[in-house]
Amino acid sequence: MKIEIFIPGKISRHLKEAFDFYLNKIKRFSKIKVIFTKLGGDVNTLSKEVILKKEAEDILKKLNGKEFYLIDLHGQKLDSIQFSKILEEQKLNGEMNLVIGGPLGIDEELINKAKKRISLSDLTFTHELALILVLEQIFRGFKILNNEKYHY
Repeated sequence: MKIEIFIPGKISRHLKEAFDFYLNKIKRFSKIKVIFTKLGGDVNTLSKEVILKKEAEDILKKLNGKEFYLIDLHGQKLDSIQFSKILEEQKLNGEMNLVIGGPLGIDEELINKAKKRISLSDLTFTHELALILVLEQIFRGFKILNNEKYHY
C-alpha cells in the first residue's frame, strides 16, 4: 500500500523528531510520503481567500485527479477503530491520499472534492500538529489491523 499526505508548508524543527519517529514506524506497514506544497502567500499582502485558493490549486495539481480524504475540523469524528477500517478499505485499493489544509484553513474546492472529511477533534490544531496526529493514527490503525499491541 502507498500512502501520500499533502500539506502546505513544511514541518517545523520542534516537530521534526515526532515526524521522523512516526514515518519510520509506518514504513514497516506501508510506503508513505508526505508532500509539502507551497504556502499560498503572505497574509500581509494577500487575502485569506486568495491564499487558500492558491494552496488548493497546488494540492489538486499534485493529486492529479486521485481521490483523497480531507482532514477537516468540520469533518466526521472517528475513533481509532473506525479510522483503521478506512485504512483497511484503502489498503485494498492500494493507496490512500490525505490532505491537510494550511495555516489559514481549507479552500471550498478541496472540501467539495474530498471523498470524505475526517475530523481529528473538536479542538483546533496547527496544520503541522495535525500532520503529526494523522501520522500517529495511521500507525495506530496499522497496529489495530495487525492485532498488535500499541503502547507509545
